[in-house]
Amino acid sequence: MNACHSFSEVRPMTRTIHRLFIRWGLPLFALVGVLAMLPLAQRGWAASDALPEAATIPYSHRVHVQEAGIDCLFCHSKAIRSPQAGLPSLQKCMVCHEYITVDEPQAQQQIEQVKQAFAEGRRVQWPDVYRQPDFVYFSHRPHVNNAVACETCHGDVQSMDLVEKQVEMNMGFCLNCHRRQSEEIQPRLLDCVTCHK
Repeated sequence: MNACHSFSEVRPMTRTIHRLFIRWGLPLFALVGVLAMLPLAQRGWAASDALPEAATIPYSHRVHVQEAGIDCLFCHSKAIRSPQAGLPSLQKCMVCHEYITVDEPQAQQQIEQVKQAFAEGRRVQWPDVYRQPDFVYFSHRPHVNNAVACETCHGDVQSMDLVEKQVEMNMGFCLNCHRRQSEEIQPRLLDCVTCHK
C-alpha cells in the first residue's frame, strides 16, 4: 500500500517538473544556445563580407555567336529545362578560354580577366537587362521547347557587343504573341494564371 501511495504522489510531482521545464527550461536552454552561437555567426558574417568582389568584364554576344558560332543554348542551357535561362558559370567559359587566345590585345586582356576571376573563385557580374516584376511568372522552358527563337523576345542579341534592351516585354507584348498561337492551346495561353501565379 505504501508503494502505491508513493507512486501516486510522484506522478503529480513529475508533471509539475515537466511543466516547469517547458515554461523555464526550454526558453533558457534556447537562449544559452543562441548566445553560444553568436561568436560563430559573427565570424561567419565577417568571412562572407571578405568575399572577393564580383568582376565586371565586358561580354560580346556578337563575337561569341556570329564569329565563333556558339549557339545560345550552349551558354544558357538552363532555358531548356527551367524558368530562367541562367548565365554560364566561369567553369563553362573556361572550356574554351583555357585554350583560346586572340590577336586583339584588349580582347585578350578580357580573357585573362576571366581566367583570373576563375582562378580566384570570383563571380562575374553581368547586367540583368530583362527582368520581370515579381507578380509575373515566366518560364523559358516552354518557349524554347516550342521553338520560339531567342530574338523574338530579346531582340537581335547575336549582333550586339553589349546587350541592350530592344523589346519592351509587357503584358501586351506577351498577349499579342499568345493570340497568334494555335486555337488548340490559345485558351490556356490567354488564361491569367498562365503568367500570374
